[in-house]
Amino acid sequence: MRKMWPLLLLGFLVNTAYSVMWPLTTIYLHGDLHLNLVQSGLILAAYSGCNVLGGYLGGVLTDHYSARTVGVGMLVGLIIDAVIGFFWNGIIAYPIVLVVFGLLTGGMLTLITAMTAQLSHLDGRLFNLLYIFINVGLVVGTASIGVLYHNSLKPIFGLLLSCYVLAAILWSWRAGSFERQSAGQTPRQATPSATARPTTGGRLSRMSLVIILLSLVFMWITYAQWMSNVSVYIQNEGLGIKLYSTLWVYNGVLLIVVQALMAKVSHSKVLPWQILGGLVAIGSSFLLLTSESGVVVLFAAMTLLTIGEAVYVPGVPALINLYTVGNEGKYQGLVNAFSSLGKALGPVLGGVVIAHLGSFHLLFWFCAIVDAVIALGFLVGVVPALKRQS
Repeated sequence: MRKMWPLLLLGFLVNTAYSVMWPLTTIYLHGDLHLNLVQSGLILAAYSGCNVLGGYLGGVLTDHYSARTVGVGMLVGLIIDAVIGFFWNGIIAYPIVLVVFGLLTGGMLTLITAMTAQLSHLDGRLFNLLYIFINVGLVVGTASIGVLYHNSLKPIFGLLLSCYVLAAILWSWRAGSFERQSAGQTPRQATPSATARPTTGGRLSRMSLVIILLSLVFMWITYAQWMSNVSVYIQNEGLGIKLYSTLWVYNGVLLIVVQALMAKVSHSKVLPWQILGGLVAIGSSFLLLTSESGVVVLFAAMTLLTIGEAVYVPGVPALINLYTVGNEGKYQGLVNAFSSLGKALGPVLGGVVIAHLGSFHLLFWFCAIVDAVIALGFLVGVVPALKRQS
């Protein structure tokens, strides 16, 4: 695991930049560029679509070409994009910069996950370790916004430039060692016949893969309510936006603690139950919100959400990795792409539910039911198939 540090640091740098840029997007488009919510929504949809596309393309490129070359190319593209954003971030330039940012960031996050998959073999703890560093980046990035953003994006793009330059230097220097470590299984440019047989003794069936990927979409659709509509709910309850920010700081710190524990105890045999437990915890967080409001309830619900996220999110790529050795980039690209799709659809669908039903509590019930259904689908459609193969 000690040899993983350059990859972990790369994940930290890329996600720090991502976590600085994304939360500001709606504020800047609507508040500073004075676009209406429909126009802002269309730009965000284009960004999310490019993020999905970048996630998939990043995986395919990582499977067929040198990871060092692919990574350096994308990081150079992000550096150029940040330079353009530093000098030009008006009503025409900023949406273009944002779309390119989404495409290349999706590709980089997939490359990092794919390289982790190639190195992890049957040890899912590496995904937990990577997730710790990614969440440290989330905490640092979101905390930096209040310090750096004062009606100007120049300090924000300055931080992005610093992260990407450091990441490019690190990856140019250390990427070769990761390629040598993973070269023992199959060549980088392998033919279809050279694809390695999974060391679990079986392959993930198409139906099981579809169920797992769909669970990602629907889980992130529900989770995205916490990132969007719950903030409005908290303000409507008269609790203030400061409490909402404090909840996310708590989320980031608790994620790091839980992931540190998971890195010690996670094992491939318990991954299906780890995923199920995560879905149940996330759904239960919405059940708590349906009961009553208040600071204590919100922190209890956030605790359940964070624990569910900490065990579910790294569990899915680790499980898929067990049954897809030799095509890590492709399948981890699908994981990132379907996750991005759920994150993109979540705020829109949540807004539609509130607009038509006029109730946050009904939205929370809807989310709890969705998480219960996908947990049941995973229990019935995936777990028995995995038991037969093992």
